[in-house]
Amino acid sequence: MITDIGIVDTKKIIATIAENYGIDFSNLALTAFKRRLIKVMNDYNFSSVVDFIHKIETDPRLFEKYLSEGMVDTTEMFRDPSFWRELRDIYIPELIKTFGNIRVHIPGVSSGDEVYSLMILLKETKLNDKVSVLVSSLSQLRLDAIRNGASYDLRKMENSDANYKRLNENGELSNYYRTENNKVVLDASLVAGVEFLKGSYIKDLNEKGFHLVLYRNRMIYMNSTLQDQVVQKLFDSLVVGGILCIGAKENIETSPEAKKMLCLNPNEKVYKKRIA
Repeated sequence: MITDIGIVDTKKIIATIAENYGIDFSNLALTAFKRRLIKVMNDYNFSSVVDFIHKIETDPRLFEKYLSEGMVDTTEMFRDPSFWRELRDIYIPELIKTFGNIRVHIPGVSSGDEVYSLMILLKETKLNDKVSVLVSSLSQLRLDAIRNGASYDLRKMENSDANYKRLNENGELSNYYRTENNKVVLDASLVAGVEFLKGSYIKDLNEKGFHLVLYRNRMIYMNSTLQDQVVQKLFDSLVVGGILCIGAKENIETSPEAKKMLCLNPNEKVYKKRIA
């Protein structure tokens, strides 16, 4: 069993992935990245970094599985219910009032929590026909899982159920999922109209013209260099007057783009693009 990976070996793995697949993990927080590597290597019974690197180089299908299984899952829907309440009651209605039909991007997804939370919110407010949603991820396996009805451990849905109750006390989140063998399977019809794209939106995707971008609780795994790149990309993808939502514990105030945005809610970290 592998208990640790040195910095040199970690950088070798990062370089191998970049050379073979064009994915750059060099600016991720190394501690968190190493932890996910160790998990994948032990799950697949690798005894050495050399063997793992060889498999990355020679087996793209297995690399896709490693990539998918090494992602961080949140497995909690409607996280921070106060944010979702404001999104439902204030931000989305105001955007629709200003722009008419709006475009939403949820980049860098690893699980379907935010995607399904948003689509449930749109269904309940009867705004589906006013909102188009794009979801992107590095992992095609993750995108396929979300498209086909994301599934979670039944026990882990307790927080999601509680979050939803705080948002809609008269509703039941269980109306949107079924249980199978101690698993929760979400209703795939909710995402029938969602567009899914594979790739790093930093490097591969150049979609612009979004009115709302949800990128919550992802930058905590990045160093300051990558955070600045991400904020620049997110800012550029928004129309003037568009809204960017990041995690409550994340901070973009040191980014050059922060001066071009108005903070609508410092607790929920919601920003409006005010200049191009």
